[in-house]
Amino acid sequence: MEWLVSQYQSNAFSEDVENPVITDLKRNSFKLGSYIGYIQSPFNNERIHVLPKIDIGNNSSEKSYAILKKMLSVVYELNPKSISIADLDHHHDLPLHEWIIKQFLLSLQKLLHGGLRSDYQLVEDNQSYLRGRLLVSKQIRKAPGQDINFELEYDDFNFNGVENRLIKTTLNFVSEFTCNSDSILMAYDLSLLLEEIQPILNPVEMLGFWRENRLYESYGDIKKWIEIILLNIRPSFQHGSHKGISLLFSMPQLFEKYVAKCLHIDSPKKLHIQPSRTSLAEHTPLGKKTEKWFRLKPDLLITENRKNVCILDTKWKLIDERKNNSLKKYDINQSDLYQMFAYGHKYFDAEGQLILIYPKHSNFKAPLPCFYFSDRINLKVIPFDIEKGCLVGENCLT
Repeated sequence: MEWLVSQYQSNAFSEDVENPVITDLKRNSFKLGSYIGYIQSPFNNERIHVLPKIDIGNNSSEKSYAILKKMLSVVYELNPKSISIADLDHHHDLPLHEWIIKQFLLSLQKLLHGGLRSDYQLVEDNQSYLRGRLLVSKQIRKAPGQDINFELEYDDFNFNGVENRLIKTTLNFVSEFTCNSDSILMAYDLSLLLEEIQPILNPVEMLGFWRENRLYESYGDIKKWIEIILLNIRPSFQHGSHKGISLLFSMPQLFEKYVAKCLHIDSPKKLHIQPSRTSLAEHTPLGKKTEKWFRLKPDLLITENRKNVCILDTKWKLIDERKNNSLKKYDINQSDLYQMFAYGHKYFDAEGQLILIYPKHSNFKAPLPCFYFSDRINLKVIPFDIEKGCLVGENCLT
């Protein structure tokens, strides 16, 4: 895969510095980081299916894919009516990226049956007749002989709203990306219906302009599939790179979001996702004001009556409860404990609970004995059952 190595060397996969796609690059080999999904080379139609490194599905690729699909459904809050267990089973033979493409196409088909929303769009045009508003400044700058037509600006009632253009852009991408014969035919038929709609060159940036009002309520389901596709394409689709494209999901990020969605916190406690309420240090550069440097941003924070009571951090990593000695330390990274120590020192006034969450697997099935940073702050290391969507062992969040 010389192409993949060249993409790495040209920083095409460098969006996430802490979790790169390619690691340990050597002369004739490399390793893929903590990603799952699909990579497609522009040469010889080479393809790589990337599976999870941790046995979350009884060592069965089919079971693993089913669980990953469930994780995506929970994280992106996919409508249970539009994606049922029966649907997961029906498409169980599809690779993850093909399953995602199929769900997008089915959502688009359903939306078109109900009809797309049209809207007034402000258009600048050059016409031989007056319509709307004359752009005087542009008109007077035209050279003699070129001023026969009028420079105009007017409202045109069409289907080129940002939502429809994002749909068209995503459809163009999946049409080139899919290798499934059913999806190819389906995408072609749908593209004919959207022929007049213009795609967008920077779709990720335009996602923030998606309208959430009542008129676009029927667009809710397809928006989630659009986000799944556009936000996980590498190299970045918004830069127009179509050659050798991939659809990859960062498992550390997916695991973090999945845990946050699955946790149930009883009132009056509240769960906060990625809070940034304090910094590691204060610093006063020469000639400047005192500033807070190195923000401390745990994955999850639980508060009660505005008091910090528990910090949880997720790690997509294989630890081993059998390695219970001072040399191997369960394969836990020492830097992870330093990080948790900093959280405890900065976020807790008197006492608090720290929790490190790792995925449950065959060699990590129960919580480890507590780690004590002090008499008032301790750390628990707890497995998370991905299939059931819950922490294993004692209920430490009540």
